Amino acid sequence: MNVSEYILEALQKKYSIDKSINLETFNYVESGYVDSLGIIQFVCEIEDEFNISFTDEELSSPSFKIFGQLVKLIESKLYAKK
Repeated sequence: MNVSEYILEALQKKYSIDKSINLETFNYVESGYVDSLGIIQFVCEIEDEFNISFTDEELSSPSFKIFGQLVKLIESKLYAKK
């Protein structure tokens, strides 16, 4: 499973994301897919799955809440590990 598929699956645990939504610009927090408590669990799941860690700066960045930006951040962390 690639990064994008994993994140999409994780976000759709409660609600399906309409296929017409542009995932590159989709704000999953503002759209209610992850709330302020759920974000902690969401981050932990991602870190465990990909064996990476996010900095406080990354977590507080508005781009962290955008699906496409989050996928790119994870992919860059995975690439840096190689």
